[in-house]
Amino acid sequence: MIARRTFALGTLALATLIGLAGSLPAQAQDHAKLRHTLMQAEAASWEWVRTKNVAALQDYFADDALLIFCDGSRYGKAEFLKALPGISIDNIVIDKATSGVIAISPDVATLLYKVSYKNGNTTCKAASASTYVRRNGKWLSVLYQETPVK
Repeated sequence: MIARRTFALGTLALATLIGLAGSLPAQAQDHAKLRHTLMQAEAASWEWVRTKNVAALQDYFADDALLIFCDGSRYGKAEFLKALPGISIDNIVIDKATSGVIAISPDVATLLYKVSYKNGNTTCKAASASTYVRRNGKWLSVLYQETPVK
């Protein structure tokens, strides 16, 4: 009797592991798709900042967004959009090859990547963490933070 239960539990455990292993490629695909989706949004946002496309950024940022840049400047969504005409971003290089994503929940994810850009006469090289939330089926940027790197 004990041998049958042990065999049955072992068989159940093995079947569970096989089932989990079978779902790993699907999870990896979903993870890659999420990374791609968020990286596209992130790259577009840089272009919208460069071209001062307030309307696009209005839809990109969550209303409660917070942005912290490598020079220590900090903005809420409304403050950033108001300051945008005076911001001059140029020479943007996003290192997509080393980017990664951390899926915190089905509706929250943080995109990590390196970026360099010129803001006026100052060049910033930063490790960026951009957190997105999915609200009403749409990914919105809720927190953007840069850490200067050399």
